[in-house]
Order: sequence, then structure tokens, then C-alpha cells
Amino acid sequence: MPTSDVWADLVSAALVGTGRRAVPDPAGLPAVSEEDPALTLLARAALVAVRDRAGRVAGRADPLPAAPAETAPVVGDAAALRLRGLLDDAAGTGVHLGEWLDLAAERGRRVPPHLLPRLLDAGARDRGLGRRVARVCGERGFWLAGVAPQWSYLLRLAPVGAFTVEQWRAGDADRRHRLLESLEDGLSPGDEPLLAEALADASPRVRGLAMALTARLGDTERGRRLAGHARRHIAPAPAGLRVTLPDLTDSALARDLNVTAPKGGDPRGEIRREWLWSLVSHTPLGTWTGHFGGDRAHVAGLAADSGDGDLLDALANAAVVQRDAAWARALLPACLDRLTRGHDLRGSRGRALLALLPVAERCAWAAERGTGASAGALLTAVEQLSCPWTEELGALVARAILREPATDLASAPLAGLCREAETWLPPRMHPLFDAFADDDHHVTDEADEDAHDAGGDRRDPRARLARTLRFRSDLHEELR
Repeated sequence: MPTSDVWADLVSAALVGTGRRAVPDPAGLPAVSEEDPALTLLARAALVAVRDRAGRVAGRADPLPAAPAETAPVVGDAAALRLRGLLDDAAGTGVHLGEWLDLAAERGRRVPPHLLPRLLDAGARDRGLGRRVARVCGERGFWLAGVAPQWSYLLRLAPVGAFTVEQWRAGDADRRHRLLESLEDGLSPGDEPLLAEALADASPRVRGLAMALTARLGDTERGRRLAGHARRHIAPAPAGLRVTLPDLTDSALARDLNVTAPKGGDPRGEIRREWLWSLVSHTPLGTWTGHFGGDRAHVAGLAADSGDGDLLDALANAAVVQRDAAWARALLPACLDRLTRGHDLRGSRGRALLALLPVAERCAWAAERGTGASAGALLTAVEQLSCPWTEELGALVARAILREPATDLASAPLAGLCREAETWLPPRMHPLFDAFADDDHHVTDEADEDAHDAGGDRRDPRARLARTLRFRSDLHEELR
């Protein structure tokens, strides 16, 4: 039967009604028979439509399993509307979207189903959002990630749970790396045998993670070997300490560092420096207090006084790799003091050391350095935090912003403080800046007027700060 006649026959049956006319059964299509004749008619019509439009006969497939039941409540209507706006705004897929996701996760809420596809797309574009998306997508988010390849990144972020060595060996490099990552929060001495095997893995990413995790365990067979190497290369001396760069022919050290000596030698000593950095980074930090006969601050002082900035930064890197907050506290003064001697703090491990400390302690550190200091010095301190500010630090920065003269607005520390405050100032402080909210083109004198007319940017950054804080305040209220 011609296709047009088949379709006309189906339409006629639908118009007359399946109670008065038998459902047509077109030839050449998979057999379909439902208990309800109306459903049989719709199914056969769908097969005909697919055949005519796609040019092929539809096959059979097992239906997808249903998404698991949800346990977390969905966010309220106002919060959902806010999320939709953030997803609509390309610029909103940065800080404010991340803040929304963090707040929703803290409150145990999940994203409405109709917004999941767009949120999963945002997570695919921005890897930094991925872990945040995983915390609020609910069971349906992971279900969607299992059926849509473009969202499969989410599966790598799903909780792993316990696994066996055999399961670890059976995975590909990405799977092995992911399973090792799952050990980070509950790392224990019982994981040492698996990590020892991972140190010989074919994947550099797996080996690198295994080295970091082994270093965090501290007292391991590998850690004791590295400690022996470290004591030989960094030793007490009458003037403080003596550093000896590694010998590239030291096969035992190369084995324990998981490195290979270059065939062309190392005329400038760069490779030997890299070996020393890796050695210090992965040697258990407790090695140094016994070796130099003092506490952590004493060791940090020796490294700072040695004049070897690489050694001080390597010790700081060890604290970061091994996630040791006590060593971070001891090393911070020496690392950050380098700033006063012409070194760029952004090139040091100072920010990473601060990140090891509790948020309140980080903010107290910045407040101590910012009290009574210039706006520029305060900006230098708060730029290192990257965390929500306490009320004390927020009040300190707010006072600095409010008293700063509105001159040379685009380049002054005022602009930098406002930029940081937009992200980290407690949003409930927004009334302090409400007077600036509608003053986007505020200028202070005739010179400013001339600069503005000439095309210079003389806008007061406090206007944008006021609006941003009000926006964030509303966002927080909607997610209560």
C-alpha cells in the first residue's frame, strides 16, 4: 500500500474511532499490539511517521530504566527563577552561579528538573562548576549523565564508594585516577599497598596523584627512603643549613622520585633543581624538625635565612601536597615576607598555604595585616583569600572603601577592593553602600568631568558594588 494511503487509513481509523473500526496493520512494520486499541493505533502511526520521515523502519530497543526517586527537596520558585536568570546571562555562569550552587548544596536542595539540561550544559563548558553541579543535580542529574554523552563528565564526579584492588586494576587510566581521588578524604595507612602499585602505573596522572597521596600518609616505606635522601641533600651547617643538589646518576633517588635522568645531562642544573623540589615536596614534613633540632618555625626560619627561595617554596609546596595546616602556619610568615623584598606573591605558594587554614583564621590573618594599613596593603592581603569574609574582615574592608577618596577611580586600590568585595563581602552589608547604587557615573570634580568627557572611565566602582551586594543578598534570601 502506498505510504499516503497507509497514513490516510490510520487517520480515518482515528477519526471514526477504534471502537467502530479495526486498527490498520500496515505491512513491513514491527508488530505492535497493545491492550488498548487506541494505543495500538498511536504506536503504528508513530512507526509509519518514523519510516516516512527518516527513511528507515524503526527497530526495537529496551526502554531506559526510570530515574531513581529523589530524596532532596527542590529549591523554591524564587530561587529557581534566579537560577534561570543566571543561566540566561552568559556572565552569570561565573561567580554568582557558583555561589547559588554552593548555597543550594549547603541547604540540602536540588535543582528543578526543567533546568537540569541547561545546568548540565554549563557544567560541561566550565569544569570548575562540575563538582558544584554534582552536589545539587539530584538523582535525575546523574541519570541524565548516564544516557547523554555530553553530560558524562558528571559520572566522574559521582561518589565512588568502596572498591577492590581488582576493580582498580580493571579500569582504564581515567577510572584508576578517579578511584584514587576517592581516597583523598578517607586516606589511611591501609591504602599504602595500592598506592605503592599506583606509583608504577603507566599513566603519569595516576603516578603523580599516587605520589601526592603517599606523601600525605607520612610514615610509609617510600617516605622513609625519601627522608634518608633528603637528610643527605639538606643538612645542618654552622651558618644554618647546606643544600646539595642531587646527582643525576643516583639511581636509588631516581627510583624513589619516579623520574628518569636526561640523556643530554643538565649543564644549567635545572633538572637537579627539579629533583630537589620533588624530593622536598614528598619527604614527610616531620623529617625536618628532628633533622634540624627545632620546631616548625625554626625550620622555616632556616630555610628563609638560607637565601634559597626555591627551598622555602619547596617546603611550602610540601605543606600543600601533604595538606598540613600546622606547617602552613609556620611557613606563611617567611613566604609572605618575601613580598617586602621584591618578590611577587602570586608566584609563591602563599595563597595555597592560606587555603589550608580554616576560613576564620584566613580572614583574621588578612584583618591583622589590613588594620591601619593603606587601601593598597589591605587589597594585597584580601586578594590572597578566595573565601567568604567574616564580619570582622568585611567591616574593615567596608570602612576602607567608604573612606577612600573617589579620585583616579579606575586604577586606585578602591577599584580593587570593590572588585574583591563584590564576591566575598557578606551580602547583608549591602545597606552600607545603598547610597551609591544609582550613581554609576559619579564624578567628583571638574578634572574628573574632563576625563570622563574625553573617554576615560571615571565611574565610581562603589555603584556596581552596591548593586552586586543587593543582588547577592536577594540570592541568599531566596535560598533560605
